[in-house]
Amino acid sequence: MKSKKITAAVFGLVLTLGLVVTGCGSNSSKADDGAKTDSGSKKEASADGYQVVNIGFPSAGYEWAEGALAVAEEKGYLDEYLNPLGYDADLIPFTGAAPAIHEALVSGDLDYAYYAGFAGIMAKSNGIDTKLLAVTSFGSAWQLAVSADSGITSLEDLKGKTISYQRGATPQMYVLKVLEEAGLSADDVQLVNSTIPEGLSSLSTGAVDAAVVTYGQADTLVEQGKASIIHKGVDADADTFYEPSVLTGRTDFVEKNADVSSAIIEAMLKARDDIIADPEAFYELSSEKSGRTLEQVKSVAVSDVELAYPVNLDERYITSLKNIEQFELDNDIITNQVDFDSWIDSSYLEKAVQDYQGNAQ
Repeated sequence: MKSKKITAAVFGLVLTLGLVVTGCGSNSSKADDGAKTDSGSKKEASADGYQVVNIGFPSAGYEWAEGALAVAEEKGYLDEYLNPLGYDADLIPFTGAAPAIHEALVSGDLDYAYYAGFAGIMAKSNGIDTKLLAVTSFGSAWQLAVSADSGITSLEDLKGKTISYQRGATPQMYVLKVLEEAGLSADDVQLVNSTIPEGLSSLSTGAVDAAVVTYGQADTLVEQGKASIIHKGVDADADTFYEPSVLTGRTDFVEKNADVSSAIIEAMLKARDDIIADPEAFYELSSEKSGRTLEQVKSVAVSDVELAYPVNLDERYITSLKNIEQFELDNDIITNQVDFDSWIDSSYLEKAVQDYQGNAQ
């Protein structure tokens, strides 16, 4: 099983031109006959004759999906559970993250999305017909970096300062929660909407006083003495700052291929148990595959590994997703409420748990 190297920009161009997306990856071992399944998704056959199921995930330029799904791929668990059903999984990285993933879900070129709950809620609210199959991780990689020349040494010092963030995504939610923790509001600071790379550039030149970043991104500035990190989401209150990541599937696909969804989840359950059994080995593998240093990986590691990698639909995580939905509604990021009762389909998870526990006996 190999990940296709499809960036969001290339993917978007392919969709715009109406070309066949699944024939444009680097995985040349797969033949494309252009056939459509009865679920409406264009499928291709692997070299071994398996029908390919496509799972999209956000990438910062590497082909490591993070968490239980990545471990399930690396250790062959996806093959173990999918191949007997006649399927093979292809994990596809998207550097454009949610927008490109959503476009691919709509077109039928993706069967599943493995990404932040914030994005999953946006997709469902905007009419993309998916099912929430499992919460796969719980944590926060977001941090607030401040310029060494800003005079900011505490969160309270943010008052009157200029902060770079990305609107319409998790960084917006994070920065507003940081301000709330400091007893401030958006009216007490000047918020500048920009991409994270732009924010880092502005921070390095002093054009902004602070910037929302993800882990490792401000390390060079910190090492140069140009910046410091004054807040880390992973060290803050979990029920306030942590965000669930989710596995969602296109409704038409998962309803017609129930065993596939359960097999993917079962593979992730096995991977989750490996992570819990040996977190250090998992961190080392994540460092190796993502290209981040081991120190960077461990800097956002949640101390409670079982909390961090649930692969379930427990109420604590669903409550967190509902809180995120309310934030998106309150900040005009979405306009339609999500019907969680119809969005969540626990049947695939329940079957996966039953089968996994039965096989373990």
